[in-house]
Amino acid sequence: MADSTLSLLWDSNRLRLLVEIGRQGSVSAAARAIGIGQPTASEHLRNLEGAAGQPLVERNGRGSRLTEAGEVLATHAAQALHTLQAGEEELRRLAGLEAGTIHIGASTTPGVYLLPDTLGCFRRDHPNVQIEVEIASTGEILDRLLAGGIQLALVGETEPDERFRLQPFITDEIVGVAKPGLLTVRNGKARASELTEQTMLVRELRSSTRRVSERALAAAGVWPSRVWELDSSEAIKRAAREGLGIAFLSRYAVAEEIQRGELEHFRIAGQPPLERNLNIARLARRPLSASERGFLATLTRCCAKSEAYAAGCVAY
Repeated sequence: MADSTLSLLWDSNRLRLLVEIGRQGSVSAAARAIGIGQPTASEHLRNLEGAAGQPLVERNGRGSRLTEAGEVLATHAAQALHTLQAGEEELRRLAGLEAGTIHIGASTTPGVYLLPDTLGCFRRDHPNVQIEVEIASTGEILDRLLAGGIQLALVGETEPDERFRLQPFITDEIVGVAKPGLLTVRNGKARASELTEQTMLVRELRSSTRRVSERALAAAGVWPSRVWELDSSEAIKRAAREGLGIAFLSRYAVAEEIQRGELEHFRIAGQPPLERNLNIARLARRPLSASERGFLATLTRCCAKSEAYAAGCVAY
């Protein structure tokens, strides 16, 4: 009975209210975000909870949070809103118009080193489409995708998950970098035994770059004497330039420093290159809107130039 009753109560405001409570952390902030008053929001919640037969929101001294049932409904609500938006964009396209907003999440490598150029190209070709961007680690971005907070995710290597689809859009190589002269690099390669003596500069645990490089280091028998975890690729590059340790980063992140001679790049002797795909992830059941298809086409076109530039800078 609850399911059929809930279906009768759904409208766009109630869908958005649940999604925004999860994002904002309070009912009042969620109400402001969607342009309704607090009394109206509270009434919507009472009706939804009555139909669901269980609480959807827990209140505490600092605000409100969704219960497990609320999280489930908010996830489906976000997916429904995205599907409606895709339908509206298709209608505008048929009418010869193009507008809307794309919510994109990106892990650090594509978000910092590839996405800005793509956004510039996309804005020139699609001036009426707005883009909202979030950048975090691969794991965090995929969490937001599954929760419905973003529509497209640009991420590195990740575990297969039937809930989303992965589409590679560019190849990448994770390369070792160090202050010039810190290591003995011959023919672009450094010995595993020498790497073990160095401090390893790494990203956070849920970073795809860190996951790929640590797997390769373990295969080579490299167990660094010290590990420093830093919060960004830029911080890692600065530390490496000062000779504080070595790092493994995307070639897109270090291409300019290598070209200027500020960092020396290397592969691990006796090991294959650390290659991976950078992927576009989206929810498996949600269709792409017209503007999203346009963005993906722009991304593929613009990134081809970045790939050629990075390959020229990081040559062996």
